[in-house]
Parts: sequence; structure tokens; C-alpha cells
Amino acid sequence: MAVSTVEVRPHSIKLTGQGTTSIAPSQASDTTSTSLSKHLLKPQAEISSAYSLSGVLLTQGQQHATSVQIATKALQGVGKELTQVKKQLTQALSHGSTPQMTDKLSRSKQVIEATLNQARFDDKRVVDNELHLKLDTADVRRFSIPGLNVHRMSERAEQVRLDFPSGGSVMLQFDGQSDGQRTVKQLDRSVIPMGMRASLANDGSIVFEVHESAYAAMQQQVRVTGEGHRFPAGQANTFSIQAEPDGMAELKFDLGSRDGIKQSIAKVNQHLKQAQSSLSEARQFQSQLDTQMTRIQSQSKLPSEQQVSETLSGFSQLSQDFTTTFQALNAQANVRRHTVVALLK
Repeated sequence: MAVSTVEVRPHSIKLTGQGTTSIAPSQASDTTSTSLSKHLLKPQAEISSAYSLSGVLLTQGQQHATSVQIATKALQGVGKELTQVKKQLTQALSHGSTPQMTDKLSRSKQVIEATLNQARFDDKRVVDNELHLKLDTADVRRFSIPGLNVHRMSERAEQVRLDFPSGGSVMLQFDGQSDGQRTVKQLDRSVIPMGMRASLANDGSIVFEVHESAYAAMQQQVRVTGEGHRFPAGQANTFSIQAEPDGMAELKFDLGSRDGIKQSIAKVNQHLKQAQSSLSEARQFQSQLDTQMTRIQSQSKLPSEQQVSETLSGFSQLSQDFTTTFQALNAQANVRRHTVVALLK
């Protein structure tokens, strides 16, 4: 009997541009990059498949570009409204306030808040309450509870209970000896399951971070119970939280006195300065993003859709030819010897 062996080897199909690509930040980022650029335009780890890596990076770059465009438009709108607010306050300082002026200021604030709330990409805000450009954490709000400070009566030991509107509660144990670092770290671990974080500010106050959707529920509903030192003992006391720092949502206009109007103008000037700074940051980020995306496209040499289609078609044809040849060889290997002899005659 004839014995035949057939060796089957896999086809080697390689797409063009399949090599190692390293993506580096633009040269400008070495000296003038912002925190946003450092976070979102940091060098990526090398991956063997340039096709998949470049595709992901280009998609991310397009998403960031869209987010920055939305943020830029929102900041321009807010800056325009703040300029009108400053004009109204300047008139009030010179000629006094009127009910019509108060209404205009109120409408301007509503427009600003609506503009910031609508400036979203993928349902996430891209400009925070303080007019900072943040493409991933603009929905986070920070607040403190008046009197909750590790430096306040630091020599007295006291157990403090915090009750939040979500139904969760935590206990703080001030030992009257340490600087409060350990207490705040333990508090942070305790509030994480509630979707919050806690940290220690430079002035000793305890600052909480929470998603904006939960921030509104914190208003007038955080209850604190102490042992009679830092906070009253017995029945819980409801405290108004303090935004850290004050932003557009906390902007108020005091038209009752010249000093109040001057303070209002000073706050508006601060917000205008921040809006201009964020616009400058957005332009710089966009420039760096454009440079990086151009570099990715030039380095990756991604095949066009037509090239990919042609390669796959060729692979399909090769597979069919291989299958036909293999079936023929396999059929010959199974023919008996006397049949072969008869065919040769």
C-alpha cells in the first residue's frame, strides 16, 4: 500500500504598516505644556501592532479635539456674559442699581450656568465650576463643612459623627495628639464606598470630593454630631456646606453698597481672568494635539480601506486554492496500489 504524507503550513499574511510605532509628545510640551496636556498627551506604551495602536490614538485624538472645541465655545460664551455683567456692575457703581439691572444680572448668571451645564461630550462636562478646562473630571465638586478643621481645638479628643443625605454616616476620632493626617486618611477610606473622597487642605480644613449630581443633595443636609468641643453633643446639627473654591454657581452680586459692588466686580474680574487662561490653554492643547495626530498618521502608514479589502480578497483566494490542492493530494494518498497500477495501464 502506498503511504503519502501531506504537510500543511499556515499562510503568512502581513498588512502593510505592521511595525512598532512610538508616539512622543510635541517638542513644545517640554517647556510650555499644561497639566491637561501632560495628562492626555503623555507618551503611550509601545505596542507591536502599529495598525491597532494608531487607530486607537487617532480615535482618542478626535474625541479630545471635539471636547476642546465644545469647551472653547462654552468659555467664549461665558466670557461674553461676564463682560456684560462687569459692564452692568460698573454702571451700578457710578449711577446706582435699578431693578432692571438686577434682572439683567440674574439672567446673565442663568445663561452662564446653562452654558457650562450644556458644555458636554459623551455626557461629561468639559469645563468645571471654576472655569477650568477639564475633559474628564469637570463633574467633580469639592466642598468643606464649616468648623471641620484638624487645627481647631487640636488638643481636645473628640468623636464626631457625619451623616450625609445618601443615608451613609462615618465617625471621625480626633485623638487630641496627632496632626490629623491619620484621621483624614481613615475618613477617606470610609467615604469611598459612598462615592466620595476626603483630603486635608493646607489650612487644616477637610475637603470632600463628590460627583456634581450628588453635590446638590449635600446642600443644607449634612448633619454633624460631636461631644461638645468642636460640635454640640446630642442632637445632630445641620450644616451648610462651603464650596471649595467658590465658582460660577456661587457667584452673587451685592448691589447694596459701593463696597459690595466693588467686591462683586473683583470676583467677576477673577472669573474673566480664569476664562481667558482656560481659552489659552485650550488653544495650546489643540495645537499640540494637531501636531501629535499628524505625527501618528505619518508614522503609522495605515492601509486604506481599498488596500485592506484587496489583501483580504487575496487571502480568501489563497485559502480556496489551498483547500482544493489539499483535497486533491489527500484523495491521491487514499488510492489503493492496484487501482493506481490499473490506471497506469
